[in-house]
Formats: sequence, C-alpha cells, structure tokens
Amino acid sequence: MRYEEQDDEYNQTIQVLVPFKTVWASVEPTTGKEYLEAQRFRNELTYKIFTRYFPDLNVDMVIDFKGRKFKTVSMINYRENNEMLQFVCTEMVGDTIE
Repeated sequence: MRYEEQDDEYNQTIQVLVPFKTVWASVEPTTGKEYLEAQRFRNELTYKIFTRYFPDLNVDMVIDFKGRKFKTVSMINYRENNEMLQFVCTEMVGDTIE
C-alpha cells in the first residue's frame, strides 16, 4: 500500500492508503524492545518481511499482511542479487504512522 493525496468531503487534501501491489511474503517477528515514551512504557516489536525483488517497491510504502499494517524502517536488496527484498518493519496502529 502507499499513501496518495485525495480530497475529502470538505475539499481538503488528505493522505489515504491505497493498494499498490499484491505479492507473496514471509513475515517473521525478530525482537521486542521496551522504551520510555512520554513517561509511559511502550512495547515495540520489529518484523522481518521477505518478498521477491520488485524494482518499484520502496520504503515509503506500507505493508498490509492479513489486515495488519507495517511501517517500513528499511529495505534491503537481500544478497544484492535482485532476487529477494528484506523489509525491516514495525507494526502500525490504525492508518497513522507513529
């Protein structure tokens, strides 16, 4: 999914998530880390997502996996042979980026 600008009912420009491409992917949780944010603890889980190489994918996109949305932290051309991409992601809450 990616963000596109659209006009809402008040004719204001907003960003909405729209589907971009459907691909096979493997989603694996990697680490959990806890940190203090605004004087409250928050758990953050990092995921590794693997998919075939597609040159038109980038880190600004959001991955939708079974109704869950993942914000991309980094994208790696795995082994630099243009066969597989590895995304390092964190899970989003709703449609907003945290």
